[in-house]
Amino acid sequence: MIVAAATVPGAPLLLPGVTGGPVREVAKTREAMAAAVTALLDQGAEEIVVVGGAPATRPFPPDAPGPEQRVAPGWRRPHHDRRSAPDERRGDEVLPEGAYSEVSGPGGESVQGSAGLGGRDGAGETVEDLLPVSLAVGRSLLGGCPVPWTLRGVGRHESRDRCLELGRELREGGRPAGLLVVADGSARRSEKAPGHLDPSAIELDARIGAALTAADAGALLRLDPAACERALVAGRAAWQVMAAACEDRPWQAQVLHEEDPFGVAYWVVTWT
Repeated sequence: MIVAAATVPGAPLLLPGVTGGPVREVAKTREAMAAAVTALLDQGAEEIVVVGGAPATRPFPPDAPGPEQRVAPGWRRPHHDRRSAPDERRGDEVLPEGAYSEVSGPGGESVQGSAGLGGRDGAGETVEDLLPVSLAVGRSLLGGCPVPWTLRGVGRHESRDRCLELGRELREGGRPAGLLVVADGSARRSEKAPGHLDPSAIELDARIGAALTAADAGALLRLDPAACERALVAGRAAWQVMAAACEDRPWQAQVLHEEDPFGVAYWVVTWT
């Protein structure tokens, strides 16, 4: 049973430590993201389900390795970041400073990394072992979380019908759950964006933003996968899972943050 949902962005630059120093846009966004997690807990969530785009639809273990070296070569884990093995029923001991994901650009799109697809990163992990960027960003928000949490990847190219099935499965769970969806809008909002400027992408983002801020599940379910692919909208599948999980009742939306730094659309919105 979904008692609340929130969407937060999942670009690699939002992972702790990637920027190498304070960045105002990143700090503001992560502050809003932390507030969104608090909102889920305030609604009585007894578990958090993190959903984000992945190469394939499958669950990930809470202690899955993150490809820090692939996102930010030369990155070193902070001294206080103890990657202890978590209890399988809880994830609150994993990476209090965050984790990273498979090779991905600033907007979440897949790019070729130095080790090559199917190769190994600097730590010797295969690409398939690594946590996707979206789920790594979500995990980085859950250090010290007082309830159990799980990580569920949804294939970025999943059909709308499959996203419906996945969302409805989440809705049928017995425990009161908070749904944390990690998803970006278009990465084509400016000439300096990862995909360069595409005016039609800005129009598509406007429709996505209107749906999120109105808690309009139906509008999210009507998003066209092909149009989202052209616009480099990394969050389409995850948002459609969210919409299917939440389509059974009306919700009150609250916008905590909306911005497009680096040419990528970010929203932090709660549905309660």
